Amino acid sequence: MVQPLISRNISAEFLTHNHYIFGQVKVTNTGLLGYLADPHYSHVEINDASTARILKPDKVTNYAETLFLVKKQIFAICVAKREYVGTAGRAGYNRLFQYPVVVTTPVYEIQGTLEWSGRFEFSVIMSDGSNPFLSLYDAKINAFLFPALSIESPVILLNRNYVDSLSTAKAAT
Repeated sequence: MVQPLISRNISAEFLTHNHYIFGQVKVTNTGLLGYLADPHYSHVEINDASTARILKPDKVTNYAETLFLVKKQIFAICVAKREYVGTAGRAGYNRLFQYPVVVTTPVYEIQGTLEWSGRFEFSVIMSDGSNPFLSLYDAKINAFLFPALSIESPVILLNRNYVDSLSTAKAAT
């Protein structure tokens, strides 16, 4: 029997090259990863969206009842609960290994835990599946040129297209 698609709103924080956006996203039981992987939409619809520049993330520059954000322009998405992510791409039983990782992008540095069903192999991690987003758990993201922007989150979805480097080594503190 097919489960009906049930919609719910989840809070999420979106990071682009220049902006920090906080709002609500409507997802189904496939979660946020399912929504991002949907090839029929090239955008994300964010309700009750507050926008700030990453230079001053605490100063809201715009509020929109509905804001449309191009998926390809999203660096990362921070969510408050693991269940918001969904199970897209995790069909069947796989033993997951946890890899503490450090990721750099042109704007951000991210530390977190990558849960992966095989050994740590960069080329496979970067090209596996059709979804451009990787899930990092118990993660922290910083904009290295703008120290006011620092977010700790149970889950950060990271756009693989913006990854400059990925390592299993912990960053120096």
